[in-house]
Formats: sequence, structure tokens, C-alpha cells
Amino acid sequence: MNKKKKSASRAGRGRFMGWVGDLIGRPRYLVYAILVHAAFLSLLVFSLDWHAEPAPPPAVNIVEAVVVDESKVLAEMEKLRQAEELKKKKALEARKKREQEEKRLAELKKKREAEQRRLKEQEKKRQEEAKRIAELKKKREAEQRRLKEQEKKRKAAQEKARIEEEKRKEKEARLAALKKEEEELERRRRAEEEKRRKQAEKELQERLAREQQRLEAEKERKARGVVAEYVVLIKQKVARNWLRPGNIEKGLSCEVMVRLIPGGEVVSVQITQSSGDAVFDRSVERAVRKASPLPLPDDPDMFTYFRELKFIFKPED
Repeated sequence: MNKKKKSASRAGRGRFMGWVGDLIGRPRYLVYAILVHAAFLSLLVFSLDWHAEPAPPPAVNIVEAVVVDESKVLAEMEKLRQAEELKKKKALEARKKREQEEKRLAELKKKREAEQRRLKEQEKKRQEEAKRIAELKKKREAEQRRLKEQEKKRKAAQEKARIEEEKRKEKEARLAALKKEEEELERRRRAEEEKRRKQAEKELQERLAREQQRLEAEKERKARGVVAEYVVLIKQKVARNWLRPGNIEKGLSCEVMVRLIPGGEVVSVQITQSSGDAVFDRSVERAVRKASPLPLPDDPDMFTYFRELKFIFKPED
């Protein structure tokens, strides 16, 4: 029995020493063990009777007490180990959860950072777009100002052109009125001049006509004188070529019309007023033809008066 107890005691001490080694290797367990032993010792101290004189405990009871105490300690230690294992398990689960949470948070952080980068990039793009829009707005406003200024200049130019066109039209109207007035004056002047010209021409024509009439009359007068002069010569030549027929009365006469050509050649002879004696008339015709060419003036203009010539032939003249 004692051997068994000793063996159990040795086994318990072995386990205790192993547990102590574990405690030394694990400081946290050592602290827990110290705390348990401190509590256990406190319980023993408060449960002792300090007034009674302590009797020396029997050896057997000491061994059993040590064994019992080690069992409790081991039980406590087992509880502590199980608690530690549970705590470790919980800590592991908590670490896994924490790692998962950290991973999730890291992913969230990564996503947040990516989102922040995206938002930052988007903000950058937005700012660039806003800058571009601002520049476009500025350019558009500048273009609008330029177009407005250009439109203003265009309207000013149109107004100027309109005023110039009105002035041009007014000038053209004045010039047209002046031209019309000048044309009217010119027309009147030409009409007056034409009237004066026609009047002068009329007067000139009248003067010329009067002069022509005078000249014609003078020419006619001279021509009649020349004709009368040459009629005498023609009668004389006809008389020289006349042969008196026998048994005709004295004092006969007839009117003869002679047609001549330049040079005095007789082309025809016609008795326009008979003497009443056909023999006398025929003798006169023969005499006229025989007398051809009849004497004419040298002036060719005088031939007109001798183209058809009438004269009275009377032998006794």
C-alpha cells in the first residue's frame, strides 16, 4: 500500500514537475498557477486554528494531503489548461475573425482607396472638365464678344453703307434732276435753235427762192432775148432755104414747132397753126428741114429754151 502511495506520489510529483516546467516555459500559465496557489494557501491559512498547539501530523496523512493537494492543483491546472485551450480556441477564432475582419477591412480599405482614387481621378477629371468647360466658356464668351463686336461693326458698316447709299441716291436724284433739267434746257435750246434754224433756213430758202426767181426771171428774160435774137436768125435761114410755091397768095404765115437736139439738128417739124394753105405749110416744113442745123447760142445751158422752139414764119418779114 505504501509502495502504491509512493508510486502515485512520485507520479504526481512527476506530473507536477512537468506542469511546473510547462509553467516556466509559459509565463502566463505560471502566473495563473501562482495565483491559484496563493488562493489555496490563503484558504489553508484562514482554516487553521492558531490558538491550538499544532500537533505533528502523521506521515501518512501528509503524504495523502500532498497527493490530494496535487490532484486539486492538477485539476485546477487542467481547468486552467482547458480554459486556456478554450481561450486559445476563442482567441484563434477571434484572430481568424479579426483576420477576416482585417482582410475585409483591408479589402474595404483597398476598395475605399480605389474608390477614393476613382473619386480623386473623377474629381480630377471633373476639375479638368470644369477647367475645360471654363476655358470653353471663356472662349465662347470671347467668341460671343468678338461676334458681338463684329456684329456691331457689321451693323455700323451697314448703317454707314445705308447712309452712303441714301446720300448716293440723293446725289443721283439731284444729278438726275439736274440732268433732266439740263436735258429739258437742252431740248428747249435745241427746239429754239431748230426753230431759229428752220426760220433762218426758211428765210434763206425764201431769199434763195426769191433770188432764184429773180435769177430765173433774169435768165428767162435774157433767154427770151437770146431766143428772140436766134429766132430771127433761124427765120432768116429758113427763109433762105424756102422756095415759094407757084400760085400762092402773098402774106401767108404759119406757126411752126421745131424739136432740136444739141448742135441745132432738126428732129421734127410740126405746123401748130396752119396758114390755111397746105402747100404753103408743106413748103415751110421743107424749108425748116433743109435749114438744119439751125443756129443756136454757144452756151449749152441755153439749149433748154431751144429743145422745142415755136416761131411764126412769114416770108415777107
